[in-house]
Amino acid sequence: MSFPLERPTNSDAVLTICLGAESLSQPFWQQLTLGALHLRVVSSLAEANTVDPAMVLLDTSLLLCASPDEWRCTLPNALLMSANAALDGVDVLFAPHFPAQQSRKILQNACETVIQRRRIRDSDAAMASIEGNLDKLASVGIALAAENDLAVLLRKILAEGQNMSDCDAASLFLVNAEEGHITFKLTQNDSMDFPFEERRFALNSQSIAGYVALTTEPLNIVDAYEIPPSAPYGFNKSFDENTGYRTVSMLTLPALNKNKNVIAVLQFINRKKQRDIQLTPGMDTRNDILPFDESTCRLLQALAGQAGVAIENAILHNDIRRLFEGFVKASVMAIEQRDPTTSGHSFRVAELCVALARAVSIETHPQHCCEVHSEAKLRELRYAALLHDFGKVGVRESVLVKSKKLSHENIHSIHYRILLAKEKLKNRALQEQLQQYRKGIGTPENSARIEQALQIELNRLDHFFETIVKANEPSILESASATDLQRLASYGPAFEREHGFAIVSDYEFAMLSIPKGSLSRDERLEIESHVTHTRNFLQLIPWTEEFRRVPEIAGAHHEKLNGTGYPEGRSAGEIPFASKIMTICDIYDALTASDRPYKAAVPAEFALDILQKEAKAGAVDQSLMNVFIESGAYKVIENRQHPESSLGDLHFSHHVCDFDLHESH
Repeated sequence: MSFPLERPTNSDAVLTICLGAESLSQPFWQQLTLGALHLRVVSSLAEANTVDPAMVLLDTSLLLCASPDEWRCTLPNALLMSANAALDGVDVLFAPHFPAQQSRKILQNACETVIQRRRIRDSDAAMASIEGNLDKLASVGIALAAENDLAVLLRKILAEGQNMSDCDAASLFLVNAEEGHITFKLTQNDSMDFPFEERRFALNSQSIAGYVALTTEPLNIVDAYEIPPSAPYGFNKSFDENTGYRTVSMLTLPALNKNKNVIAVLQFINRKKQRDIQLTPGMDTRNDILPFDESTCRLLQALAGQAGVAIENAILHNDIRRLFEGFVKASVMAIEQRDPTTSGHSFRVAELCVALARAVSIETHPQHCCEVHSEAKLRELRYAALLHDFGKVGVRESVLVKSKKLSHENIHSIHYRILLAKEKLKNRALQEQLQQYRKGIGTPENSARIEQALQIELNRLDHFFETIVKANEPSILESASATDLQRLASYGPAFEREHGFAIVSDYEFAMLSIPKGSLSRDERLEIESHVTHTRNFLQLIPWTEEFRRVPEIAGAHHEKLNGTGYPEGRSAGEIPFASKIMTICDIYDALTASDRPYKAAVPAEFALDILQKEAKAGAVDQSLMNVFIESGAYKVIENRQHPESSLGDLHFSHHVCDFDLHESH
């Protein structure tokens, strides 16, 4: 007699029942029409564990091998059956001596229970997988959105895709549809290292990446060597042939930007059973490589969607950065065209600042332990350094390019006044001679005395003019010249009362009396005001968060730690650390620059000695000076070429950061 067992509802699964040899010999199992069941005789728990049974009939022989708890622990998903009702841990009471109809029904229900449990487990696993994938996508989305460095972003996209799909290799192509080309930008491979060179090729459907870029459709290839000849695209075997690598499964996806245009193509190669498997060239990898299933495709498509937007954002961010970089450089060049003698100063100071900041970041001085400079902070410092002298736009041209104490026009005017004074004196001498002849006392001796007195006055005026020309130079005013100027000052009022005009005005006399340089106190203050103008100008720019301190840093580069700096006379604790760096670099370049026609550059060693004296005086940071010297940061501008300006013979401008310009005179 046969006992047919119905197949469980909505299931094609074949269920394995493990039982002992003594149970298999019982009539019920001999007469059972198995259908959806597969009987497996086992003699131990270990043997049963190798077949992953759906049910286990714990007869006497199997209970001797292990307790019900051990069976449950080892086979948590199996349904345990036994004829012993007193046995704990058993799911189903089942005995072959039960009536056949009842036994069949019990077995049928057990099969349904197993199938239902499997469905629940599969559903739970699927839900967990979905939740895990959503978590992965959320984490990846956050990570991609936070990354603006395009190179880092592209590597991160490929790495995350490999992690999600357990694939061995991945490549990324950037698409430029307007120019009709595609760039092989990046590739990664877990199993081998190889030299990579970025390549650009025409955008067409002959390549797999080009085909996906043009059609915007994903392409899932089970085996790259079995692409139908009729396909419009083909697989490039050159990499495999050169390296011995074997490309099998391949998933190629378009990455779209916000306008639904393809901005990149992602290609994932050789999905593996386990991520850590190495697909060594030459080995048989057929059993280790899987095709990309539907679930993995959907997951990677979601990644590609995120990647497209992230790549577009990164490219836009880089474009904006390049745009701003160009604006900064153009601004600096425009300012230096107004002041050509200091051409290159801002660029050199920026290089020095970045070099010193990098040295500080790797140095172990306790004062600098909190001053590690990230790339964003270095860019902030660099922009502040490039723009630190932008305030020169607020300094009058006549002051900025004032080469001597009085202008050429002033000296020319004084010269004409002296010539006029000479003519006045000559005219007066002639009148005296004429009066003598009218009075009858005009003798050669009297005329000679008049001529002699006239010549003395003329010589005095010539000497005064020589004194004026000499005093007009921006060098230190010599005592002899100062004495001659005092004589001129005493001579002037009497001459003016007699002849009705002054040879030298009060303003001109004050300028000529400047003891050092060519600037008056008010003019020096106007030069110093460039710092305030710089800060005010930079505060008008809507800086992003990472650059928000640029105005403050640039506006404090002439402050000194001992409070003797300007414009605010800040103390050490009030000066930003980046400004302390810039102060040292600014002074160093002002001392060593070779592009000043009015001032000779000093050797680097002498400039460092001057800075060391400033540090000992408490003006600049001693610990930063030590790093500046020990790290060799000052050498970064050695032999550096900068654009040269064409200067006329009379061209001159005051460098607003000259070290001795702002000393007390």
